[in-house]
Amino acid sequence: MAPDRPSFVGSHTGADNLARPFALAAGRAPGHPALVFGDEVVSYGTLLDQVRRVGAGVSAVRRDGVPPRVALGLGNRAELPALFFGIVAAGGIVGLFDPKWSAGQTAAAIDTFRPNLHLTAETAPAWIAAQPAGWTIPAVDPETPFLVGFTSGTTGRPKAFIRNQGSWLATLEASRLEFGIGPDDIVLVPGPLVHGLGLYGAVEGLSAGATVRVQPKFDATDAATQLAECGVTTLVLVPTMLVAILDAAERDGRRFPALRRVVCSGAKLAPAVHERLSALCPDAAVLEYYGASELSFVSLRSSREGAPADSVGRPFHGVELSLRDDDGNPVERGRPGTVWVRSDMLSDGYLGTTDGAGYREHNGWGTVGDYGWIDAEGWLRLVGRAGDMVITGGLNVYPAEVEATLRAHPAVAEAVVFGLPDPYWGDALSAVVWWRGAAHASLAELRGWCQERLEAYKAPRRVFAAADMPLTGSGKIARSDVRERARAGGLEVVG
Repeated sequence: MAPDRPSFVGSHTGADNLARPFALAAGRAPGHPALVFGDEVVSYGTLLDQVRRVGAGVSAVRRDGVPPRVALGLGNRAELPALFFGIVAAGGIVGLFDPKWSAGQTAAAIDTFRPNLHLTAETAPAWIAAQPAGWTIPAVDPETPFLVGFTSGTTGRPKAFIRNQGSWLATLEASRLEFGIGPDDIVLVPGPLVHGLGLYGAVEGLSAGATVRVQPKFDATDAATQLAECGVTTLVLVPTMLVAILDAAERDGRRFPALRRVVCSGAKLAPAVHERLSALCPDAAVLEYYGASELSFVSLRSSREGAPADSVGRPFHGVELSLRDDDGNPVERGRPGTVWVRSDMLSDGYLGTTDGAGYREHNGWGTVGDYGWIDAEGWLRLVGRAGDMVITGGLNVYPAEVEATLRAHPAVAEAVVFGLPDPYWGDALSAVVWWRGAAHASLAELRGWCQERLEAYKAPRRVFAAADMPLTGSGKIARSDVRERARAGGLEVVG
C-alpha cells in the first residue's frame, strides 16, 4: 500500500528569499566546495561573493519597482549558478535561453520574454566582474516571479511558463524531505542546466550545502569516472543519460561505491535499467519522480517502498491528487481520468499567448492533461497525455501504456509509440524500438507480448527498429523526429 504522506502548508523553512538557503549554507561553510565544473572548483564563499555582485548589477537595472528580466543564454557554464542566485536574490526574473535553439526560436523567446538584460557565454564573466561587491540580499515577496522557462508548443512557438519564489521554496522543502540531500553529499548533475531537471538539481544541492559537480557537456564516460572515483553520493538525470552512463561503466568495469540515491525523471526507467543499476550500486535508492515544469513534483516511486513496477508511485510530499472525467467530476479509484494536482508548488501559468494546450488551472488545482488511474493501494499509473492519444479503428490508445509494455520485453531497450495515417484504421498504431544488445524480436512476437498484457487493439500493427536515438536538448527522446523518420521510410521495418 502506498505510504501516507502528510500535506504541508508552509513557511517554506522560514526563508524570505529563494537565494537565502544557499546564502545560509555559504555562511556556515564558506570554504566548502560548492561547485566543481571540469577542473574548476568554486567554494561557497567565492560563489556567494559572485551572487552578491550579480544581485548588485541586477538591482541597478530595476525601474519603478518592476522586476528586471534577465535572459541567460550560457548553456553549462560555471557562472550560471551565480547568475541564477544573484538574479533571484535581487527579485529579478531569470529567462532560460538554450544556446542550441535556432535563430527563429531565440527570436520568439525574446519577443515573449522581452529581457532588460541578455547575458551569454561571451558577455557574462566580464559583466559579473564589473559589479560592486558587498551587496546585501533583501527579503522578497514569495509571490514575486523569478523564473520563465520554455516548453514546446504545438505551433512551434515556445510556451513560457512562470514560477514564483514561494513555489520553489515549497519545492525545495518537499524535495528535502523526500530526497534528504545535505551538506555531506556530492551531487552529480550531468545534464544541461538550461533545462528544469538540471537547473533544479544544481539549485537543490547548493541550497542544501552540498557539493555540486557539473559537466560542461554531457559525457557518459566522464560521468561514470566521477561516480566511481569522486565520492558522488547523488545522481540527478534523465533516463537516456543514465543508460549511457551504465553502458560506459559496464564497458570499463566501473562500480559506484559511494552512490546513495539516483534521482531520475522525464520518463519511466525500464526494469532492465533497475537491474543494471543495482549491480553497480546495490545500496543506492532509485527515486523516480513524475512531474511537469508547470506542476513541479507530482508523484514519487522509490525503490525502497515496494511500488508496482508499472506505477509512477504515490503523491509527492505536499501534493494532493484528483482524477477527474471530462466534465471535471472525480472518478472512482481504479477508473481512468485526467490527473489534477493541488500543492504549493504549482506555476503561475504562461507568459503571453499560447497555443491553448498545456497547463490549466481551476480553483487551486492544476493539470497538464495527463491521463491515468489510481489503484486500490493508492499507487498512480499514467496512461498518457490527451494530445498524444491515438485513435485507431475508432478506439483510443495512449502511447505511454504501450511503450511501458514494450520496454518490459527482454529484447527491447526503449520504445516510442504513435499513430501513422492508414486508409482502414485511420491511424495505425505504430512503434519504433531500440534493441537491447544483440537481442531482436519479430513483429508477431511483439504483438503477442502486448496482447497478453493489454487489450488486443493496443498491440502495434507496425514496428520499426532504429539504431541511433535522436534526443532533445534536455536529453529526452525527440519523439517528433522519430515519428517523422518512420513516416518517411527511414527506419528498418520489423517483420
